[in-house]
Amino acid sequence: MAENVGKRGSGWYYRFDLPTGPDGKRRQRRVSGFRTERDARNALAEATVAVSQQRLRYAPTVTFEDLAREWLSVIGSDRKATTIANYEMLVDAYLIPRIGSLRLDRLTAPRIQHLYVELRASGGRDARPLSGTHVRNIHRVLHNVLAYACRMGYLALNPADAVERPRDDTAERTIYSPEQTRRFLEVAKGGRLGALWYLAISAGLRRAELAGLQWQDVDLEATPAQLWVRASRSLAGSRVVESGPKTKAGRRMLVLDERAVGALTDHRERMEAEADLRADGRPVGYVFVDEVGEPFHPARLTRMLHGLQRKAGLPEITLHDLRHTSATIALLAGVHPKVVAERHGHASTQITLDRYSHVLQPMQVAAAASIGEFLNPIP
Repeated sequence: MAENVGKRGSGWYYRFDLPTGPDGKRRQRRVSGFRTERDARNALAEATVAVSQQRLRYAPTVTFEDLAREWLSVIGSDRKATTIANYEMLVDAYLIPRIGSLRLDRLTAPRIQHLYVELRASGGRDARPLSGTHVRNIHRVLHNVLAYACRMGYLALNPADAVERPRDDTAERTIYSPEQTRRFLEVAKGGRLGALWYLAISAGLRRAELAGLQWQDVDLEATPAQLWVRASRSLAGSRVVESGPKTKAGRRMLVLDERAVGALTDHRERMEAEADLRADGRPVGYVFVDEVGEPFHPARLTRMLHGLQRKAGLPEITLHDLRHTSATIALLAGVHPKVVAERHGHASTQITLDRYSHVLQPMQVAAAASIGEFLNPIP
């Protein structure tokens, strides 16, 4: 394999012959832009190994940014807008600034590993450390981009396969105790959105599901009363996007308890009275609307939640934390984990068991005691 290193202007380059193409013609590769001869020779050595291992299969001008933009455009029609917005944020905020200009032959496993170390140490705003969970999410996107490159024939092997993946170090969510939950619901009961906060606890609905809930998906006259989760209003960057549930498990039916039925009945009467006062002829479609009849912006629901928590003298937690509170309360109330999984839209019961193992442990102790008493009755 013919190869050489040279200097052009103020920079260095390397050049070598690639294996002949399918047409039998000679192919040559040249890469420039190195600051020193040593840098050029090191890069040439890496590229030579890559060719021998059949890892070099791409057009020489392709950079990681080119590849990432191509990948985002290809998957755009097959993913939810919120998912694409999250991918774009991770690519634009963390990957493009650091490795966007790299050609794919220079994006090696050691370079990716160094990237993760750098992100963990100072990748956040004002050079603050990023959590392992955040870097793990970045890794998933980077791995998917490079996997696409392999499928398209740009690369033979995915260099992200060889790196040590960042550890998921998500802190345990803050949730309310049963006493705090009762206090929260008591303070919320008299408010305009009392029914919303009760559903957040009793049904474990996500913020997007609460914001997107429509009356056509609620049947208060059925026996038992039922609610279908079929729509959501969520944020994709700064835009509000309406869509269906992300997964099959997310599209679900919930049976409502008597208090939920009463709260929703009172809420509907109140919303209809407000619509009559507005006299704008607008039908009451969404269950939860603002003072002018528009469905709530998801971020406003969070702000209203924090105001209610301050009024109740409770710690400020998110709507997602209320959802975790809901699942915990259900398990403590003795609801079977499979039913909890179905009501909360988990893809499998195993997710519920893993996520709430801290709640199940005391239940295991109680179960063992009950089994022991049954098998060994006291005379």
